[in-house]
Amino acid sequence: MKVTKEFLEKRSSKYSSRPVISYFVSLSGTKSCQQPDDLSFQYQRKHVDPEIDIWVLAEEGEHHSRGRKLTTAIMSLVRAGKTEPLQEYEATLNIQHLLDDGGKDWFHHMKRVVSSSVLMAGFGIHCPTGHEPELKTFLDILAELAHLGTPTAIITNFFPSLDLIPGPMPWRTRAQSFRKRNDAMYEKLVDDAVTGKASGINTWAAFFANKDKPEGDQRRLAAIETTMISLLTFVLACIRYPDWVVTAQKEIDNAVGTDRLPTFKDRPFLPYVEAIVRETLRWRPALRLGVPHRSTADDIIEHQGEQYFIPKDSIILVVTWAIEHDQSYFEDHDRFMPERFLDSEGKLKPEYATSAFGLGRRTCPGIPFAERSLWISIATMLWTFNVRPSREIDPKTGVPFQYDDSDAAFNGDITNMPLKFPAVFEPRSLQRVEVARREWAEREKNLNILMPAFNDS
Repeated sequence: MKVTKEFLEKRSSKYSSRPVISYFVSLSGTKSCQQPDDLSFQYQRKHVDPEIDIWVLAEEGEHHSRGRKLTTAIMSLVRAGKTEPLQEYEATLNIQHLLDDGGKDWFHHMKRVVSSSVLMAGFGIHCPTGHEPELKTFLDILAELAHLGTPTAIITNFFPSLDLIPGPMPWRTRAQSFRKRNDAMYEKLVDDAVTGKASGINTWAAFFANKDKPEGDQRRLAAIETTMISLLTFVLACIRYPDWVVTAQKEIDNAVGTDRLPTFKDRPFLPYVEAIVRETLRWRPALRLGVPHRSTADDIIEHQGEQYFIPKDSIILVVTWAIEHDQSYFEDHDRFMPERFLDSEGKLKPEYATSAFGLGRRTCPGIPFAERSLWISIATMLWTFNVRPSREIDPKTGVPFQYDDSDAAFNGDITNMPLKFPAVFEPRSLQRVEVARREWAEREKNLNILMPAFNDS
């Protein structure tokens, strides 16, 4: 952690750019190489169309600065709580789905609640069932992007120089096909949001259209994947390490009572739930390798009494997994223990900063929205349910399902998602079921008045 902060925070001016990632360059519009003898970084970069570059992966400059500035304007309103009614609405709907089927299709419900929250805020697309065509298309594209970015999925991820071969190569054709589908989906979402064909509410897309063209806005929606993974990981932690759940529920019951669901107004009084969010992000980070950085100048750094020379244009990999599992910071690091983030008085320790969303000047701009979605979903589920292991027979083994939290239980893509596993969501009482149903009946009426007027900022 110390070395990482030295690189990305104290020396951020040298380490805040991004390297060329071969497959993502192809997605961003790389043209066929006409000079195969030119293998330089600069040559690859100049063949990227800056108007369609993925700004969160872009080197520092006007394109990245413009995208981040617009996103910061949106996130300032999120920090002010303007999206919290929408996120409470979606979390309450999630409870209804889990009550309806006892968690039989809980994997689907977690994907829906995260996706619908972001698509609603971004484009006015509400997905009450999770089976909407727009949502299916979007999740398919996200899954493909996560897979294609892994080193072994595309040969140019291992050997970037192969992308300098001119003509229609298989990886280039695949990238172009993906790009067309991605852009068609995004352009329709933006058009429907801006013209009011969606829900007619104020959206991020409308805000961007008023301030500037909404370029790159779809890239921020990749936060759907990481937030979704964190919710799935939370459920796995409930089953693998159930001891902490009782402590969390006791805190929630003391602060909230039994006559209503938790809301964001309860957040200051629920430090243990806050610690659960932090531990979920730490225990099994969605991005195990993080997003790579590039050095923009030669540098020398000292570590453990040795000096290391870092040449300009070096690729710096921030291994999130190693940071969040550093035994010197996190005792018993492989165990899910929310209390590690609390002091002796049960208050949150102020010094911790998760690396799950990146570090330094290139942290994920959507952190405020993602953390709020995680918090309210976790709080409402813990208030309503006891999450139990299922007694289902695993069709692969013929014996009851064996729960695992090792690498084998995750898909191994760039965004490291748990493989599907069964879980039982058991209501804590009939009274809580009645309260959850009653609150949903009230909130269901208010969908179109939940969003703030972003263009008023």
